[in-house]
Amino acid sequence: MNGGWKMVAGRDEVRIGDIGHEGRDRIELRHHRRRLEIGDLEIEVPAVVAVLSGEGAGGEAYIAEGLGADLVEVRLDLIPGDGMKILREVRQATTLPIIATNRWAVEGGAFRGGEDERIEILAEASAWADLVDVEVMAEGRDRLLEMVDRPAILSYHDFSGVPGIEEAGSILRVAFEAGAGIAKLALTPASLEECLALLSLLLSAPGPTSLLGMGEVGRHLRALAPIYGSVLTYGYITAPAAPGQIPVKDLRGVLDVLMGR
Repeated sequence: MNGGWKMVAGRDEVRIGDIGHEGRDRIELRHHRRRLEIGDLEIEVPAVVAVLSGEGAGGEAYIAEGLGADLVEVRLDLIPGDGMKILREVRQATTLPIIATNRWAVEGGAFRGGEDERIEILAEASAWADLVDVEVMAEGRDRLLEMVDRPAILSYHDFSGVPGIEEAGSILRVAFEAGAGIAKLALTPASLEECLALLSLLLSAPGPTSLLGMGEVGRHLRALAPIYGSVLTYGYITAPAAPGQIPVKDLRGVLDVLMGR
């Protein structure tokens, strides 16, 4: 499914071309909750995503909803056994939108099969999910987008550092040109200066973007980036699935204090 999106802030509909060049205007636009429409899906952003990665994902989905998560992500690559069965259990356990992810090893995932098999699994999973996540650099990206009728999160992960800011901006443009409903950058900044550069990148992002910091230096971006326009932030219920992840309960609390509920 090719990406199409619309952001609504209060009564004002905000499109890509509506965002002015003044930083003040851009910050004002993002410093409150908005409604994001992607295809038939509508979510309030910034949204907290609870990552589910074990056989008890169905029970965790129920807990996540109670803790204030807005969406859940089912990491099929981290679930032992029949991941599709677990996904169906999650679908029955919660009314929250579900992201189906089958992360390849190159970007920190646990899937070890071939690319065709991985894409087939994601396509099958889309029957019980509201969004699918596939890497923007994946060989099977375009094939998956042709196979599914769900909005796609096109993601990029770097566990060792941060590409140049120009390169990161280029990755975002490639993602949206390919059909992303949401683009996701999960990066590992080594300094606060890199963190500031990434926050600045959010202010000029060409579409709905999720920015996540990994590692000790970047960890705070999971709570701070939503103020600068990041539409999704990811947390955990029982155990982190990525370095620097914060518990869902804590993320929800921080965002409610900073942005209101």
